[in-house]
Amino acid sequence: MNIDEADQRFRAEIAELSPAAATAPDRALAPGLTGADCLELFTAQVLSRQADLAARRLGASGRGFYSIGSSGHEGNVALAAASRVTDPLLPHYRSGALFVERVRRAGGVDPVRDLLLGVVAAAADPLSGGRHKVFGSTAAHIIPQTSTIASQLPRAVGLAFAIDRAARLGLECPWPPDAVVLCGFGDASANHSTAAGAINTAAHTAHLGVAVPVLFVCEDNGIGISVPTPPEWIEQAYGHRPGLRYFSADGCDLLDTVTTASDAVAWVRTHQRPAFLRLRTVRLFGHAGSDVESAYRDRAAIAADLARDPVTATARLLVSAGICTPREILGHYDRLAGQVAATAEDVCREPKLGSADQVIAPLAPARPESVRADVLRSGPLSPAPRRPDAPHEAGGHDAVSATDGAFAAGLPVDGAQHEPPASATDHPRSGSSEAPPANRVTLAQALDQTLAELLARDADVLVFGEDVGRKGGVYGVTKGLRQRFGARRVFDTLLDEQSILGTALGAGLAGFVPIPEIQYLAYLHNALDQLRGEAATLSFFSAGRLPSIDSLLRLTAAAAGRHRP
Repeated sequence: MNIDEADQRFRAEIAELSPAAATAPDRALAPGLTGADCLELFTAQVLSRQADLAARRLGASGRGFYSIGSSGHEGNVALAAASRVTDPLLPHYRSGALFVERVRRAGGVDPVRDLLLGVVAAAADPLSGGRHKVFGSTAAHIIPQTSTIASQLPRAVGLAFAIDRAARLGLECPWPPDAVVLCGFGDASANHSTAAGAINTAAHTAHLGVAVPVLFVCEDNGIGISVPTPPEWIEQAYGHRPGLRYFSADGCDLLDTVTTASDAVAWVRTHQRPAFLRLRTVRLFGHAGSDVESAYRDRAAIAADLARDPVTATARLLVSAGICTPREILGHYDRLAGQVAATAEDVCREPKLGSADQVIAPLAPARPESVRADVLRSGPLSPAPRRPDAPHEAGGHDAVSATDGAFAAGLPVDGAQHEPPASATDHPRSGSSEAPPANRVTLAQALDQTLAELLARDADVLVFGEDVGRKGGVYGVTKGLRQRFGARRVFDTLLDEQSILGTALGAGLAGFVPIPEIQYLAYLHNALDQLRGEAATLSFFSAGRLPSIDSLLRLTAAAAGRHRP
């Protein structure tokens, strides 16, 4: 069934409904949810659906460049009703209705226009600037990504950890201390090692008594492009996991989804522990515009999904509850469809980026003066904002001259000429009882000293990784730092490099300057996507509107070389 046939089917099904006795819009249809509330959520669902249809039509005419839609997933609008605008959201890539409603609640902009500006790659796109269609909004606290393999989950866990850690350290954070991080992904992505590792990290961290207020939202439509997901696999995999509270709702039933999502968000906010919410959804019109679904699914399966269409289900709810008549629903639907169609034509007139230089402009711009100024400074950039009741943390505001310790012989940024390495004759011979000069330190000691100076200078620096805390690092690079600066700023992690880097990305979003350690270069390879696909793309997908992550990755690598005779 093509998109126009589905549109006509909706109209036909609603026209056949019989009106119910009219009831007041403020009548409660579920706890905390009135008929008027349901009509607002239905509006967001319809706008998302019509934006999908517009994207397909724009693509067919050569004017649109993104056709992965949210049709069948419009039940995720319930998350906007269940959460606060200030709860950070890392959405699934089929989160159109959730995006529309969350941005509407934040106010100030037209969410459909923003969405379609991304579809046509217009430079006026308020987030990516025409570089890539993403769901994102600084005002609505929606952090953009396009991952189809749930690679944003480690960052979501890191952000949840960092929001609580900022509160405990008394530092200001872009989000309130009781915020809940919401992170969406699909059922196929739930099988990816990135998702499994992130969920394990959240449960493991919570088991240690550390707050991790994150809600994992799995939108289970039962298929990953063309590969089916067994019907109850998600529940079997995550429904009985220790340390992970599990919720499940029919994502095509608005009342069930809002009620369950509200319970899940409230539980996470109260307990500050991770939870898993499965929304049983459907996928309509294939994976994307170029996908011929009938090539791998039979007609009965496609028809069964269409029969569960969440937009049609919400329309039936409004009619059966007496909030609207069928005629009013269709009139509202047609008005919204007309608005979206007009917006789609309007955004096509917006200019696009004109050169490769414009496209790549947000990617890691060179800032030598900023680097030089940061190296030269001896104190914090400014007194770190702290809550009045926040306890003093060791090293929090003690201004220490990092340059005096780390670069006593001269600053590289000044072009200073350092002393050449001492020759073999300058060192005690093997077996000699002579001690090295007192002012000489090993590389590990120099790194340890520099990290100590950074921790003392800036209260927002965190140092973490495998064995960096109690042990002091496998080579003593972090020796004594935990004792001096406390376990809230220098701490051990579990043995999962993806989660270590994800923690750094989330902490960076929360305003920290994380210094994660990967023990060896060989351990980095399975986590590289956290650098390439997540850390490196944030400023690109947001056209620099969201800051790049200030982080320093430490790892150990052996170097070997050959010399010609």
